[in-house]
Amino acid sequence: MAWILESNRIPVEVEILKKTRDFITVRPLGTEGGIRLRSSRVFNTKEEALKSIKNNDYSGGHHGPFGH
Repeated sequence: MAWILESNRIPVEVEILKKTRDFITVRPLGTEGGIRLRSSRVFNTKEEALKSIKNNDYSGGHHGPFGH
């Protein structure tokens, strides 16, 4: 088993289905589908997945292309 981050914030336990070069195909537990991700987006433990979450100071709302 392994872990991924859904929406870069929610840890989800997955089953590894296939590994090819730099990609891993996984299936979230309890689902029928699969997701193909770069190996850097798949973690061995839930703790590793949580540590990878970037601290984002973005406060929400729309910001134009010039940061206004």
